[in-house]
Amino acid sequence: MTIVEKINEGIKEAMRSRDKIRLDTLRMLKSKILTVDARGNLPDADVIKLFKTYHGNLQDALEQSHSRPESVERLKSEMAIVQEFLPKALSFEETKKIVEQAIVDCGAKTKKELGFVMKSIMKINNTVDGRMAKDLASQLLED
Repeated sequence: MTIVEKINEGIKEAMRSRDKIRLDTLRMLKSKILTVDARGNLPDADVIKLFKTYHGNLQDALEQSHSRPESVERLKSEMAIVQEFLPKALSFEETKKIVEQAIVDCGAKTKKELGFVMKSIMKINNTVDGRMAKDLASQLLED
């Protein structure tokens, strides 16, 4: 079953159970897919890229909305729903090993070469959390 099919089934189930937040989130995810391809015939890899971007946008919104508790709870709920469709995130230790390997592979020594390191990280494993990888690479490279 493709991700698009899972979303369609999730929408039906959310309508039956009257789960408004889940229904709204799933509809938003479907609209993201339909914006790119009107027929919804995207491969799962492209759908995952869209969802990662949307998840990142939700994280940014969450960081900016600390003063409104009702919106914080809704954003957390939406992020949890989007996370269901994303591949399992790597642990801190796994990410650190990949970052260290990327630094060795590209021979980077300073933070000026951070772009090359990030490019190498994505070649090794593109499911790495980009923010965590960037932070680790910045810590490991010299100024």
